[in-house]
Amino acid sequence: MLHFLLLLALRSLLPSTGQPAPPVAAITVPFDLVAGVIVLRNVVLNGQRGDFVLDTGCTYSLVVEQAAFPKSQLHLSAKRGLSAAGSVAMYELPITQFALGALRDHPPLAQATSLAAIRAVVGPRLLGLIGTGLLLHYEVVLDYTHRRLSLYPLDSSHSPARPFTRRDSVAFTLEKGWPIAIAFIDSVPVQLLLDTGAQDSYLDADFAQNLRAGARPTGTQRETLLTPGGRVAARRATLPALRMGTTEWRNVPLVLAPPVHYQSGRALPYQGVLGEAFLSREPLVSFHYGRRQLYFLTPTKP
Repeated sequence: MLHFLLLLALRSLLPSTGQPAPPVAAITVPFDLVAGVIVLRNVVLNGQRGDFVLDTGCTYSLVVEQAAFPKSQLHLSAKRGLSAAGSVAMYELPITQFALGALRDHPPLAQATSLAAIRAVVGPRLLGLIGTGLLLHYEVVLDYTHRRLSLYPLDSSHSPARPFTRRDSVAFTLEKGWPIAIAFIDSVPVQLLLDTGAQDSYLDADFAQNLRAGARPTGTQRETLLTPGGRVAARRATLPALRMGTTEWRNVPLVLAPPVHYQSGRALPYQGVLGEAFLSREPLVSFHYGRRQLYFLTPTKP
């Protein structure tokens, strides 16, 4: 899906004052899996109600479909977004109203661009993407079994008890807002973006070609990627083995795609993407942005 550069400063939550605040309830909303990505229904933005993709590969707080809003409300941004097909024009939309379940907090601006390629897959009610910028102050729990998203505030003194235990984890760093984990293919380190906004997993075709023969992905099925900047030729393949921490996954399906670069020509800080096809192998996972950990969870008995 979309992988955007972090170009806006992110707001911090204000510390509480006065009397101790009561626990803040987790925000829980249902989601659908559409074309392999998490879609949140009935999100309200500036008086419109529609669908948003939960996209940890998008570093902005909110990215919206520019065609869904009057041109008079859009202001051309000096910054440009980034897709697999190159840079794309971006606009800014002032936010006057936002509601995701009980969540009302929102940044002052949303980034706006054409999401036509994503709408063609997810559906015409798609209004936008919810990215990392809006998720930084939460533990983001994805319950694939019951199709529920829960946001737990990271202030432990105000946060409710979790109905799960954490059993395994994968550390990640935030590079320009992207959650990136280090894995190993054979003995070669590879930085991978943890991306709920991507249906498949991806690997830089040039990086893959430089692996030793027995460790390279194999497969010849051609694939066409739809991106905001156009169509990109790729190839479906299977990675023999991928090791993250103490866990090794075998025969990982992925797509070999051309490398994406900044406008300056510099390489991105990752060589591949782990999308929903990989993340949803576990029925219950969480992105803990405070600890910078992707957790695999076990529900506790009521």
